Amino acid sequence: MSFQLTGKNGIENGTMKLLVTLLLVSCSAGPLAAQESKAKNVVLFIADGGGVSSLSAASIYGYNKPNGLYVQSTPHLELADTSTASAWIPDGTASATAWATGVKSNNGIVAQSASAFSGVRDGDNLKTILEYAEEKGLSTGVISNDFPTGVASGLVSSFYAHHNDRMKSGQILNQILTPKYGHGIDLVIGTGKSRIVQQQKLDGVDIIAKLKEKFAYVESLDQVAALSDNNSPLVMLTDDIDFSITEATRLAIARLSRNPKGYFLVVFTESHLREPQKDLARIVEIDKAVRETEVGHENDTLSLFTADHGFFLLMRGEHLSENHKSDSGADVLKLISLEDEHTGDAVPLLAIGPGAERVHGYMSNTDVFEVMMSAYGWSK
Repeated sequence: MSFQLTGKNGIENGTMKLLVTLLLVSCSAGPLAAQESKAKNVVLFIADGGGVSSLSAASIYGYNKPNGLYVQSTPHLELADTSTASAWIPDGTASATAWATGVKSNNGIVAQSASAFSGVRDGDNLKTILEYAEEKGLSTGVISNDFPTGVASGLVSSFYAHHNDRMKSGQILNQILTPKYGHGIDLVIGTGKSRIVQQQKLDGVDIIAKLKEKFAYVESLDQVAALSDNNSPLVMLTDDIDFSITEATRLAIARLSRNPKGYFLVVFTESHLREPQKDLARIVEIDKAVRETEVGHENDTLSLFTADHGFFLLMRGEHLSENHKSDSGADVLKLISLEDEHTGDAVPLLAIGPGAERVHGYMSNTDVFEVMMSAYGWSK
């Protein structure tokens, strides 16, 4: 491309040069802009305590080799700060509030501002990405096998509810009946049934009866599968903490993906059980759910994998003569030192799909919100 500049004076020529420069920049930027694809769907996968050391151990446990997890194959990686508005060490709801709203709050607070005081006073309600999705007509859901707090007072509640006390599981779940934004959540699969029912009885509420008025209500994944032709919003409550996260994710996506506008889904696994074998097995399982979700959907689905905090799970080799590779990945359990402590380490955020290129370097936990919003092409 060439241009001949003509004009009566230097000012006119200068103007022409500016116009040509802008045209050339526009032409060169156009193809790049066209390459930036948006996500139709976003799935946020969370392993409780699934920090760097836990992922490394889980890879060896599951596949007897380093970097064997699917999420470890992604080139898009950042290390995310986990601090809250007032503490260096977070709990799950504080981390989830940062991801869901882009704002740091305090431990024990469910999607409210830092002016909330746990169990004492409310802060301002913070609009979550799940609620943005509902307003824009997408389908939404949460899955959690957390114990004992369950789907209603564990980490995922910060995506659909607002409360100053994460332990009020009955009151928190009740908020799905009266959503503050949009049409309301479409799917809830999780644990904590007995705790939720007991709390609501104390408040004089039959929560199961209320749920059945608005949702298809079930108590097992088999019952979810049996309702595959039912398009109603669905709630599954159980006390079975060992239901399959992979199967739950598969069933959830089958339902949510019927919406041509797309969906937003949060999938959480409790891998902070204080039992190394169970912790690592759960990380291996949720990694399989990420693979199943993403393979074949790389062009329309952004999958993110992260942890709410680090967990003091370490592979140690005090006796180096015994610290050898073996034919069984399960032998890694002999090398693990485990303490029941949250840590303040930066945790990995791994991303696959449209928008994953925004994940790199060191970032704040609040940036996860921006990554997800930008992937959809939304602004706050």
